[in-house]
Amino acid sequence: MPAIAMTHSLDDYLKLNISRYREQLRQGNAQSIEFNYSYRSSSYQYSIQLSKTSCNYGGHRYWWLCPKCHKRTSTLYCAGLYVCRHCIGANYGSQLQQPIDRIFNRLNTLRSKLGWQRGAIHGIGSRPKGMHHSTYIKLVNEYDKLSADVWQASLDKLGCTR
Repeated sequence: MPAIAMTHSLDDYLKLNISRYREQLRQGNAQSIEFNYSYRSSSYQYSIQLSKTSCNYGGHRYWWLCPKCHKRTSTLYCAGLYVCRHCIGANYGSQLQQPIDRIFNRLNTLRSKLGWQRGAIHGIGSRPKGMHHSTYIKLVNEYDKLSADVWQASLDKLGCTR
């Protein structure tokens, strides 16, 4: 059985995406970007180094270099200094989900693909117009299997099974 995750998520931090600076980076051949800001009544002023990689079909892509560990990343998170997710020890939201939550998310994704209303209480709808019959059958079979898993897990939790 997987361990229960009990830490903080990346959603708890302010993000700094490299894509926000795309226009500024196109104008020149920048090696770093200067930052000056206040966070929790402390002032910060420093520069974040940039890295550049070539793309397969021409051009290039910029990356942040984490000020703490110097790893290349597209997103930095504010923990006083802007650092990568490895340096703050935070997890992605999906890594904090319990196994039953993952099943419910998958069920809602399947309901969305099938054009059904969200939530198991609404029952099963009809095949969406334009969806191939074999695709519909495949998605409904997966939905039925996951629904059975949820019911079985619920019964096991309540002690209704042997």
